[in-house]
Amino acid sequence: MNILAHLLVSLLFLASLGGPQTPAVKQGVLGKITVREGNFMPGPNRKKPLANAASDKTASREIYIYELTNLSQVKVSEGFYSHIKTKQIAKVVTGPDGMFQVALKPGKYSLFSKEPAGFYANMLDGDSNIYPITVTENRLTLVDFVIDYNASY
Repeated sequence: MNILAHLLVSLLFLASLGGPQTPAVKQGVLGKITVREGNFMPGPNRKKPLANAASDKTASREIYIYELTNLSQVKVSEGFYSHIKTKQIAKVVTGPDGMFQVALKPGKYSLFSKEPAGFYANMLDGDSNIYPITVTENRLTLVDFVIDYNASY
């Protein structure tokens, strides 16, 4: 992620915390869940392309954190994961605002959201690792986890 994008994500997280609060976790993950549903496709006659056609909302979800997980270590069915063969490290329930934080040791991890059809994650790296994040010593890794399996682009 380039520096400008990282700065923008950082500012959005701080703004969504609602003020000068300091996260309780000093090393690990600080994230926000956004659920995206609806039609996000542009149209020639739309004055406001996303108005009333699609929605972004925050939601409470269970977030599972596993050791870094590769596609070869899971079963995939219709965009959802199951039978994850790596070790589960943590589980957290987001607040109604979609925010979550988890203290983690430095290392590489994979994030999943628990959905009715299975575990969901919509990002892979070049090595086919599922929603990879890296936690470094004395730092928070910022995550904007978008759940968009009910969205059209």
